[in-house]
Amino acid sequence: MSTAALSEVLELFWHPVCTVEELRAAAPQPLGIQLLGQRLAVADLGEPGIGVVADRCIHRSTRLSVGWVDDGAFRCGYHGWRWDAAGRCVEIPSMPDGPIPPRACIPAYEAQLAYGLVWVRLDGSADTSLPACPAWDDTSMKVVAGTPYTWPVGAPRRVENFVDLAHFAWVHDGSLGRRDEPVPPLPRIRREAGELRFDYEPPDMATDQTALFGYSRYRMPVPLTVSIDFDLADGAHRNLWMTASPIDDGSCRTFWYVSRDDRHDEDDADHLAFQDLVLREDEPLVTNQDPPSLSLEPGFELSVRTDRVSIEYRRWLRELVTARASGPAEVAAAVAADRVVVEAPMEAR
Repeated sequence: MSTAALSEVLELFWHPVCTVEELRAAAPQPLGIQLLGQRLAVADLGEPGIGVVADRCIHRSTRLSVGWVDDGAFRCGYHGWRWDAAGRCVEIPSMPDGPIPPRACIPAYEAQLAYGLVWVRLDGSADTSLPACPAWDDTSMKVVAGTPYTWPVGAPRRVENFVDLAHFAWVHDGSLGRRDEPVPPLPRIRREAGELRFDYEPPDMATDQTALFGYSRYRMPVPLTVSIDFDLADGAHRNLWMTASPIDDGSCRTFWYVSRDDRHDEDDADHLAFQDLVLREDEPLVTNQDPPSLSLEPGFELSVRTDRVSIEYRRWLRELVTARASGPAEVAAAVAADRVVVEAPMEAR
């Protein structure tokens, strides 16, 4: 299964491309971003809403992200051609009496706002939904945004790292695990409501009161999001939510939040610091995987039974790729299929 085939599947899903604050800070200039190898211009067009178009004026190929928003449309800075949210040219200043050529159209994409982020879907031919962010609307939780970060690693590898239980003891000795207890539990994994779900009991360790550490319930909205609920020893509840947005096959930008139902009056920076520590421990290992893209070819990498979560994650991605070959509707069906994983067979590894 090729990387290109997986990218075609990912085009059917919603991905965050920037924060609302980043979009506002760029105004009146559109924000230039990249999603799955495609350069896009994103802007708040006012009454038309959020507009997302290919970041290229087809007149002389100047990027629209170096232009500005004008009367609810993208204005190219080179010759002033104006493009609406549907990608149609609505004005050519040098030809005020027209006609506007019928070919004067550029690709436009769906966008929506959720969780303080701008989400984009490149291919709307499948019935896919935004991944859930349970803490966002929970009034008992204080939700704090971490700083988005870009790593030179494919989004599926970034997600896989988040749920790799065997690396906790080795990479996060003293923060998430202990090297003297290197054998992780084998969780019961199930697919429910378009998510991989499993629970995890961490080793007995002394941790700081701001740590995201405790009995954990993992939810993985397919394909690139992880939400972890933590039950702390003192009865408090915390959540870590992340989604990896695929810039291209070998790089991604991760957006993340930490949430808590306790200690609302404490400095938020202290609660972000634990996850910052975990990221510093992960980065040199995760960003040096070769290749940076995740291969779904059986046998390309060697897995063992303690890789159960990533084995099942990769299996689901393979199923989505296979379903995509039969049509977009089949992908939605593959997402919705529930199952319980008793043991991952060797051929899925």
